[in-house]
Amino acid sequence: MLTNITADDIIKTVILLYKGDDPVPFALRIIAFFMCLILPFSNFIGSFSKESDALYTDYEKHEKAEREMTEFIFGKNDICVSPAGSDTADGSAASPLRTVAAAKALASQKRKEGVTDTITVWIKGGEYLIDSPLEFTRDDENTSYIACPEESVKFTGAVKVSGWQAGSINGRSALSAEIPDGVSFVNLIKNGKTVPQTRYPESGYFHVKETNHEGGLFTDENTPWDWSYGDLELTPDNKQEIKEFANPGSVTLRVLHYWADEISTLKGYDGKRNRILFTKPCSMKIEKDQKYYYENVREALDKEGEWYLDTAEGKLWYIPLPGESADNLDISYAVTEKLINADGCGNLTFEGITFQNTDSVIPEPEKGSWLSEYGMRFPQAEYDCGGALEFRSCENINIRYCRFENIGLCAVKFNRYVKNSSVTGCDFINTGATGIFINGDNTADDSLATQGITVRDNLIDGYGRYFYSAIGVFITHAKNCVIENNEICNGYYTAVSVGWLWGYAFSVTQNIKIRNNLIYNIGQGWLSDMGGIYTLGSQPGTEITGNVIHNVAADTGEGGYGGWGIYLDEGSQHINVYKNLVYACGSQSFHQHYGENNIIKNNIFALSEKGEVQSSFYHRDNQTGYKDEASHNEFTLEKNIILTRGTPAYTEIGARDYTDKGNIYWDLKNRSNIYCDWNSANNPFARVFAPQMKDLGLFNDAVIENPQFRDPENFDFTLPDNSPLLQKTGFEKWNYNTAGTLTEHTAG
Repeated sequence: MLTNITADDIIKTVILLYKGDDPVPFALRIIAFFMCLILPFSNFIGSFSKESDALYTDYEKHEKAEREMTEFIFGKNDICVSPAGSDTADGSAASPLRTVAAAKALASQKRKEGVTDTITVWIKGGEYLIDSPLEFTRDDENTSYIACPEESVKFTGAVKVSGWQAGSINGRSALSAEIPDGVSFVNLIKNGKTVPQTRYPESGYFHVKETNHEGGLFTDENTPWDWSYGDLELTPDNKQEIKEFANPGSVTLRVLHYWADEISTLKGYDGKRNRILFTKPCSMKIEKDQKYYYENVREALDKEGEWYLDTAEGKLWYIPLPGESADNLDISYAVTEKLINADGCGNLTFEGITFQNTDSVIPEPEKGSWLSEYGMRFPQAEYDCGGALEFRSCENINIRYCRFENIGLCAVKFNRYVKNSSVTGCDFINTGATGIFINGDNTADDSLATQGITVRDNLIDGYGRYFYSAIGVFITHAKNCVIENNEICNGYYTAVSVGWLWGYAFSVTQNIKIRNNLIYNIGQGWLSDMGGIYTLGSQPGTEITGNVIHNVAADTGEGGYGGWGIYLDEGSQHINVYKNLVYACGSQSFHQHYGENNIIKNNIFALSEKGEVQSSFYHRDNQTGYKDEASHNEFTLEKNIILTRGTPAYTEIGARDYTDKGNIYWDLKNRSNIYCDWNSANNPFARVFAPQMKDLGLFNDAVIENPQFRDPENFDFTLPDNSPLLQKTGFEKWNYNTAGTLTEHTAG
């Protein structure tokens, strides 16, 4: 019957045997052309064939467990804090202190008096202003800070604006308030939410008119890095009407390009050369059509509910919403970026506390690199951002069932030499930079290695809201860490990033377990070169398993690329990727740039926009460190289900240096007529079909059959109970509904 004739059969009878790395042969182009004519008819006929009946059982969703909060038992050495207390009190339950700083000092005094048991600071409900960070040292060890059960405890870094006066700005009625000299901020809070600052344009972006590196720090001849000219100027979009800003020193310029988010203050406008000038050099080159916009623009303040800070005059302007007035307006501004700073401290617990309302201060570049010599920040992952809670040289730090909201920088940062610590059951809502940052040194000295960090059962919803290239959970150099059962969503860049070494050199990062996380709505079309899960460098023992990842979308504009589900980047080695469900990503479900000996097994890669599997093994001459060129294998793709919809199963097979065996392939549009792309240009004449894939050494033991997902068009990937296909191939079902948090969480 005609329905039994596949594209494979047609091609195999006419195409010449082809192997090698040369451009796509002419014969393949001819066959691809005719297949474009034949396949629609073949698919139409094949659509009448009846699939076998399948039986399905719903995957069970795990029950959300009750949170195990600490029972309120006031010990003889415990301390009580209440907003109604007094710092001259004794800190007992009957006579509480008023501030957390006073409680911390009392706990330290008890230590000096010989108390060695754990001291619990019980915190009664209310709001506690932390206008400068609480400093924890070795004198503050073995202490727990716990919210009293059923009470709402808030540590806030913001103070209320007072002295509102009626006035007008840009022809609009507005309110203004004097701000103390030297005070500047970007986070304004009302009713628990950040208030939008003025933006120009109000929505969307301007686009750089031309590539012109005049005025930059470097030229082609002397740049330390091909990606950087140290640009200090850009040529504005013709659509940008305002160029001479009323107060350029108050205006922030944002340039979004590649994987970087450049932030600088305006210096002015050069009308003769038609150039916007700014103060902080860009770490990556500014080129034609890249996106940019402005914040805190006086001329753009024309909408109810927006604000503008005039740093020259020290005045805050706000256009009130209906019903708001100088008498009833309740707005606060952030006065600190850090709430807690601990160094050399051990055995600290924070439980049930809401940490909120800190500022997004642009950090100084970390010293030690050529970038910092020129005042340029590291152009990836907002690496140099600090934390609202920051720990260094600490051990046994445990943060349990806390809430972080409206945080300006990272929420929690374990910043070098931290061991055996955890963040469990917390909510991270509207975080300016990274949610949880685990940062260490790449050291072979185990005593100095950051290790044993557990990140479990957290909701990270809305990270990188000010520093766009920030991460949900970020590990640079660390080992023996667990990232599991978290829900991570609504960020502009990678959700989970592990490793901080480009290439095959020694890396301390190993044995990282990334499992059962639910990751979605990542990228959102802002930046490029990202993954739901992203790795770098050699990582023996690292496992990526049980995760559900979908809707990872990179910049779709000129020069934008790379919204991958799982992305093993430069030098990724010895990583096992198995039993993950990845679908509906903007690029491919899985991508490896270059690496070695990774195992990609028993995953479902489905319905991503540009295909399912990409290998981009480029720059071979610049790669050193792997043992044997002849036996080098990027990864092994084994027993995966690869589901397409008129898109390639593999892309860039011209750059192939990997093996596969026993994978299941199906196309919802072309059915058994699976194809791959020679490159990533989506050129119909560069398509390679199954017989030629086998000639190229791929599609080994390929099974081209419908896996019979229950409703893949609506992203229900439940597999049938009675599937002979699964029995034949050895593909193992798993319950992907167990990905995500273990307890109930509250979004913003």
